[in-house]
Amino acid sequence: MFKIGWLRIANGLIYLYILAPLAVVIISSFHPGEYLIFPPQGFSWRWYEHVLMSGRYTEPFWNSVKIAVVTTCFSLPIGTLAAYALTRYDFRFKNAVQSLFLSPLVIPTLLFGIGLLIMFSALGVKMYFTRLVLAHIVLTIPYVVRTMLASFSQINRSIEEASVVLGASPARTFWLVTLPQVKSALAASAFISLVMSFDELVVALFLTGPGLNTLPIMIYSDIQFNLSPSIAAISSLVIVATLAIGALLIIFMQQRTRKSTDIEDPKP
Repeated sequence: MFKIGWLRIANGLIYLYILAPLAVVIISSFHPGEYLIFPPQGFSWRWYEHVLMSGRYTEPFWNSVKIAVVTTCFSLPIGTLAAYALTRYDFRFKNAVQSLFLSPLVIPTLLFGIGLLIMFSALGVKMYFTRLVLAHIVLTIPYVVRTMLASFSQINRSIEEASVVLGASPARTFWLVTLPQVKSALAASAFISLVMSFDELVVALFLTGPGLNTLPIMIYSDIQFNLSPSIAAISSLVIVATLAIGALLIIFMQQRTRKSTDIEDPKP
């Protein structure tokens, strides 16, 4: 009991350390003055009204959303199929292929951005939206692969074997039997991909151009030249939205787990 108590205290301190910067941002967003300070000297919704009514952040926000959605639409199926192949099949250079899919996790993002800028410039690719989407796909695929690898390795394969024995094709079995068993992992992978793409800054600084501005770039620019509480306000809105989506995802995953448990172990 004594050890468990100390572990809980340690976990609480870790959570506090992680969440404290987010709390500082949210609290600072209510400062009524012209400059961002902590603790705030007063309370006001002024900067939330400014963010929502001025329209300054609207276009960058929707640009980031579009890039994140398109990125996820590509990275989720690519990462899922790659993870399935790595889990179920043995082939030459399997370890090398797995390392290739996970390599963006160990390559510094700065070097990755410079390399992509040189490559796209040499190829003459000037479509900034396309450049960002392609870069974000590479950056988010490793997270999908890691999540789906763990999920595919834990599912009940006897259900798939029964589907094949009953005459279903491998593709039909994968679509109707395998994927429903990993819905929670698919939802988690999509969420991670959306958040990682939406929040990406370093690569966007290299690959974006005139006419295409993302929300992280806008916030970064304001931090450098216009340090007002509007930065904390827009950041707080993003934090709250992310936490809300994450909470809904957790509830969904818990419900799926509860239903699966009820099916496997029905009560008498």
